[in-house]
Amino acid sequence: MEIGFSVASGAGAGLGIGSTTLLKPLTLSAFTFDNNDEPGVIIGTIGNLTDRSSLGIIPNDGRFLIDGDKLVVGPSASSAGEITIYVRETLPEAINSPRETRFTLTKLAVPAAVDPDRYMFFGSRARMPSGSSAVTAAAGTNYVCSKIVISSPQYKTRTFRFHLPGFASTEGGNSPQETIVTGAIGTPGNSVIVDAMYARIGGVFYQCKFGGNNGVTVADQTNGQWTDALTTPDVAAESNIELWLFYHTAVGEKIWPVYRVQKHRGERIWGANDNASLLGFMADPLADSTPALDTGYATQAQPQYYGPDAFMVAKGDWDGRPVALAFVDSIGESRQEFSAAADARGMIGWLRRFFDKDAGIGRIPFCMIGMAGAGSVREYTGTGSSIATRRRDVIREIIAFNGGKWPFTVVANQLGQNDTSTVYSTWFNTNYRSNVNRIRAEYPGVKIVAFPPLGRTDIQRTITLTAVGTVATATVASGTTGLRSGQTVSIAGATPAAYNGSYVITVTGPNSFTYNFAGGTSPATGTIRAGDLGLDALFQTYTTQNTWPADATDASGKWRLRADILAKTSSCCDEAIDTYAAWVSPSKDGAWPGMLELPSTTLTAQAGTDGVVTYNSIAVADASIFRAEQPINIYSGPDGIARLSTQTIASINGNVITYQGSSAVVMPIGSVVRPSAANQEATTPISFVHPFPIMIDRIVAGIPQSEKTKLIAA
Repeated sequence: MEIGFSVASGAGAGLGIGSTTLLKPLTLSAFTFDNNDEPGVIIGTIGNLTDRSSLGIIPNDGRFLIDGDKLVVGPSASSAGEITIYVRETLPEAINSPRETRFTLTKLAVPAAVDPDRYMFFGSRARMPSGSSAVTAAAGTNYVCSKIVISSPQYKTRTFRFHLPGFASTEGGNSPQETIVTGAIGTPGNSVIVDAMYARIGGVFYQCKFGGNNGVTVADQTNGQWTDALTTPDVAAESNIELWLFYHTAVGEKIWPVYRVQKHRGERIWGANDNASLLGFMADPLADSTPALDTGYATQAQPQYYGPDAFMVAKGDWDGRPVALAFVDSIGESRQEFSAAADARGMIGWLRRFFDKDAGIGRIPFCMIGMAGAGSVREYTGTGSSIATRRRDVIREIIAFNGGKWPFTVVANQLGQNDTSTVYSTWFNTNYRSNVNRIRAEYPGVKIVAFPPLGRTDIQRTITLTAVGTVATATVASGTTGLRSGQTVSIAGATPAAYNGSYVITVTGPNSFTYNFAGGTSPATGTIRAGDLGLDALFQTYTTQNTWPADATDASGKWRLRADILAKTSSCCDEAIDTYAAWVSPSKDGAWPGMLELPSTTLTAQAGTDGVVTYNSIAVADASIFRAEQPINIYSGPDGIARLSTQTIASINGNVITYQGSSAVVMPIGSVVRPSAANQEATTPISFVHPFPIMIDRIVAGIPQSEKTKLIAA
């Protein structure tokens, strides 16, 4: 910082009486540099200069030099810590010339660059190309510009290569098979024409080239295309790198899905009839996205647009910290956070947030090679309609241009959830370990760190229903543990349909409860379920192969898998980072926390007026416990068990929560706002498996950051 100035003895001597020129205090745009900075690296720009003046440094010992209006690192060595220098400005006709401005610089002692010529994964916000289907180009928007924002790692980067895929993986039961194509498997469809690509860093656009050309054609069912190496001025640690991709197809043609844009972070999607119309956005980078393309924001229905995928790599001052290649499914790749929930660095989901948290040994750069639905038995194998090897082959391309070196140092394996089998030996040996074996063969000697999967529980119980008049009696063979009189329970699957709905119940015994309804034929028929939306963990039951605790039976397969991972059975991993304590209910082993065990808040103003007029926002005492995309349930106060409304958060401003939808329900001051722990999976019975934001934060906070040291390769 500038902390003082002086005027040399005799300043202004010999000037004419009429001279009025005064030299002003100088400024410096930045004050820090580090031990990896070589001579000539710019520390900062000197400002407030007077025309025609000259600059010098005191002491002039070679540690620092002036280059025009830039203060740069000099050839002589300097010590870490604070360094005081003076910049002398001289202008003979100035009254106060020469004038010296004092600056205090800080030289940071950062770890020495380990291998500055090695490309490493760095784009932790980036993701694999994947989705449920390809995107179809529409008239008027078949020329597209996608802009995503990548946050750089905790060290300087300077040379980049970006990858554009010619395929996408499916999500769901066949994931990660790379079968989302623009044509048919084995019969390539349309290509995608890339008109240009730019990296915008510090407000400056740098054009990416493809074999020296501005654009490239990406053919269907190919590994894709790489940019040439792009070298820029050093990109400071934790900087934002905007990636602008201009591409097009004919109207009606297909494009592989990659990104849901995160608008609150400055990401955008624009469309037009021609590329020239899109170039204007380079002068207006925060212009709103094109409405026809910007749909379904913050939901699973939000379209996924094309862009450079997670295989992006960079050279720089990598300091030797772990860089992870992460094999993940929907639990690790955040199926229940989509866009608006992303943090300032673009992280969604618990595993990304855990890796990127600035604690322990610092942020861990990573490439998540999986996606929703991925299963070990299908990963890194297959051909034709079951191919899942293109992503493996792209990494082989990186290794080839990286001098034979991996762009990562460790493998993180979060798979296991989708390897389920009714026979545990099949789950562990045939399914789970199959990909472990392929990883060890592909990357000899690599360290594998495993994350045991989360548990899965049902939040419904099977009941039978009879009625006398308008009073229904539910018999619960598995018991009413976790239910209480006065709470709302949801009934589904009954015939007549009048039995179904959400009702406030009275618990009448260890196996029964009653509620009032419109009346109907008795007994009710059908497969009837009663659910509490996850209010109380004690009401949950264990799903198939998720019975707690682990024992020798197939029924406890999930927890046997955890036990084998922690024991490193059959070399299934080299280290394990356990998720159990961070996830589990404090009142029931092997179960999700109930809403009663999670943070809650209350309304500070009545919502609604007459039950007819709708509204879409509520004021609460503390909205900081939530974020966008979190489903919430509002209950009558003070007990908070009789449900009034269920909504999903669109945005938060202070303590005002705006819904994605709207409501007319009148809710008084003091109503209790509770977050749902997990998505209600559309199965019978309904179960919990994918964490919502409240649980994502709980898991990240609950895994000690010291566990990151297990990612350090031997």
